[in-house]
Amino acid sequence: MAEHNGVGMINKNIKWWAFLFAPSIFLLLVIGIPFIYVVINFFSLKEISSFSGTGTLAMLSRQAFINSFTQGIDSALLSLIIGFPLGLFIGRYALRYTRVLKSFIILPFFMPSIVVVLAFLSLFGKSSPLVETIPLLHHLSSGFTGIIAINAFFNAPLVAFLTSTNIERSHHGIEEASILLGAGSFNRFVNIWGRNGIKGAAGGTILSFLYSFSGFAAPLIIGGPSNFTVETWIYFVVKEESLVQIGVIFGLLQSLFLIIPLVIYLYIISKQRPVDDLTYYRSERKKNRHKLSFTLGSIYVTLFIVFELAVFASIIISSIDIGWNSSINANAYTDLFGRVSSSLDIPAYLPFINTIFYGVATSIIVTSLGILWITGKRRLNSKNDSIWDFMQYLSFIIPSIMMALSVSLLYEYIISPSFLWVLIIGVQSAVSIPVVLRVISGGFSEIPSSLTDSSRILGGSPLFEVELPLAGSALATALMFGFALSLGEFTATNFLSTNTFMPLSVEIYSLQSLRLAAASYAAASILMIMSFVFFFAIQKAGDRFIGIR
Repeated sequence: MAEHNGVGMINKNIKWWAFLFAPSIFLLLVIGIPFIYVVINFFSLKEISSFSGTGTLAMLSRQAFINSFTQGIDSALLSLIIGFPLGLFIGRYALRYTRVLKSFIILPFFMPSIVVVLAFLSLFGKSSPLVETIPLLHHLSSGFTGIIAINAFFNAPLVAFLTSTNIERSHHGIEEASILLGAGSFNRFVNIWGRNGIKGAAGGTILSFLYSFSGFAAPLIIGGPSNFTVETWIYFVVKEESLVQIGVIFGLLQSLFLIIPLVIYLYIISKQRPVDDLTYYRSERKKNRHKLSFTLGSIYVTLFIVFELAVFASIIISSIDIGWNSSINANAYTDLFGRVSSSLDIPAYLPFINTIFYGVATSIIVTSLGILWITGKRRLNSKNDSIWDFMQYLSFIIPSIMMALSVSLLYEYIISPSFLWVLIIGVQSAVSIPVVLRVISGGFSEIPSSLTDSSRILGGSPLFEVELPLAGSALATALMFGFALSLGEFTATNFLSTNTFMPLSVEIYSLQSLRLAAASYAAASILMIMSFVFFFAIQKAGDRFIGIR
């Protein structure tokens, strides 16, 4: 009997380990193994030696690495400069509508990249009334300055959110004690709440660098070859020049470089403390509202939100009035559902169906993997997350273009072209895993282990009877996050998709390439509205932004 129980225990532990490794196995199949395959089969020192001469392509290749690094550093610094003051204000003052305010500020980070690029082209393009009044603003929609502006618009809210969240984690009891002991505002900033805010800002700045270093949509659409990042350059040399080996070499070098900032980021977030009681900041707000810092902070936050709303409104304006000066009309939408079909040789409804299908499939896959992972983690009482966290962030260090190139090369003889959608969903799911797993982890962390232990002792099912019901809002949020991230994924999807499997994000880019600007703005406005709906549905389900903390 003892031997039988021992075998049963081993089998049960194997099951929990399999659950814990489920996302890692998925990532290995979608990212790791295909990446290793293409490196082994396509990496050639001879090829790169013959390529690294003095030709134009070789010169632009070297420039791509410089561009990625420069855009990454400059975008991260600008995101820090813009986002840190926002985070200080939101985290320090318990405003009446803090949650709503944080929602509006973080909104750009969740918008599809192609939508934001078109918004900047609309608001700061040559036909914009703003540019006609202030011509210098045109630089925000073209070249290097336009790329940096768009990157900062994406990432400054992330810096602000992580800064405010870490400030809210400050120990209110320690600060109260320091006040009683006569500590001044500056000392409390340096030693207590400000230190936590700086840690959050540091994490957000590193993420800004990672996202900007691997930037794709902005360099591709408004940058031109002289501003291509490595990600954009891989797309160009593989798609346009058919130099697969060169693309693989660049992807490997980029991945090796990005390991360093990712390890630093994981180290920073591993040092964060749990969220503490936030009631102290209500009294702090009342005491300091009359101060100049509160007034200046309010003005700064208001200006940022006004700018944000102007950027998004420009998409709608351009979809109903392409020149900003003509009468309002629905011609853009008529074109989108009319002659665009013949231009792209697809039915008008197909990109919408593909978009919804990819979103639903992605959300179900990543949420299911998340449930398996958190169940295994809780049953095994796994505390050391460093190895699993690194695996989950593989999509941060392996470029999206490399993911798409790798899976297409490895599975091209296994998967029929009619099942290309499988690869698209696989890559979109891999990109979504880091966020969705953090959302699920945050929801399950609030469930006391005593409840699951009691259910197990009574012969029930802890997962179905306790954990899933109590983590319902987190799971709903995870599903919506998966859908929203699928909507916005553009880089890998653009590389993989054909006309038959084209989602809205790729259709927008295709319409821009065909110079069907009005229709592209109509499609972008629809995609933006879809993103808005899912973003605010996430907010309704619960404040689960722990996924990006």
